[in-house]
Amino acid sequence: MAASASVTCDWTTCPICLEVFDNPKSLPCIHGFCLKCLEQYCADMFPEDEASCPLCRKEFTIPSEGLAGLPHHFLIQHLVDVRNASAKLTGEVLCQACLEENEENDGSVPVATMYCVDCSENLCERCSRPHRRSTMKGSAHQVRPRGAELEQEMIQL
Repeated sequence: MAASASVTCDWTTCPICLEVFDNPKSLPCIHGFCLKCLEQYCADMFPEDEASCPLCRKEFTIPSEGLAGLPHHFLIQHLVDVRNASAKLTGEVLCQACLEENEENDGSVPVATMYCVDCSENLCERCSRPHRRSTMKGSAHQVRPRGAELEQEMIQL
């Protein structure tokens, strides 16, 4: 899961405020920034003035409607949305195999830390071990830390 956080963090953090993007805007150079951060950065400028990107210093013209007129950075917004969904999904989930064995659910079911791609099950470390070993057909299941599937989606983007 730590790897997933590192992938999303770099792409969902505004380089000015170092927070998760809020209303990301795209400059012509494709760099993205929070609208509020750009407004503070260009506080002494007016529409139609020339400004430079805070990262690469490429010049751009402030739109006639102000910085709010810059295009919304949809790629960054999508990454922020995936990050927020990931945060909701990575809450504590109980091991599905242990839940099936312990139907009374007396509180002794461990938290799932792994995910078996082949079985689509959330598993604790102990229950994930047999999935990683070779099966009768000679191939082991794909077992990943919980949240790794979100990392793959981020990498593919």
